[in-house]
Amino acid sequence: MDADPISWKLIPHIGRTAGGMTPFPVTSPRQTPGGDSPRLEYRMHLFTGGRVTVWAYLSPRNNVLHTDGLKYAVSIDDGQPQIVNVTTALNGIPMNKSWERNTSDNVNRTSTTHTIDAPGEHVLKFWMVDPTVVVQKLVVDTGGLKPSYLGPPESYRGER
Repeated sequence: MDADPISWKLIPHIGRTAGGMTPFPVTSPRQTPGGDSPRLEYRMHLFTGGRVTVWAYLSPRNNVLHTDGLKYAVSIDDGQPQIVNVTTALNGIPMNKSWERNTSDNVNRTSTTHTIDAPGEHVLKFWMVDPTVVVQKLVVDTGGLKPSYLGPPESYRGER
């Protein structure tokens, strides 16, 4: 969902997938997630309730603003957006090694954890906080996600 004058743009053939989405213009100021702020929305059907982990596969980026890091947020349904600082979410790997790994793998994986009250239809929201975040793929792990280099294949059941 766009929030004038910010819109989401497809970057074809970026990263490990068919393309990525980024907020535009890249000179936009930091946004506070929630309400009508810029976001991507994905309808999904979950067969279980309980704890889920949302993995964000992002293109490796540096922070371009004079702020405390490069951030985005995730929420499900009307839940409070969880802000992730990509710059400090290093998955236990020191900064230089983390940057080396992210750039050689061409992806920076970060995650948030959410609680789903009941099975059924839900809406995953990926919120813009900083303008240069490029999301390649979002993976919702309801338990049992198998480790793999590229992650699970993309679902083609989505609609625009």
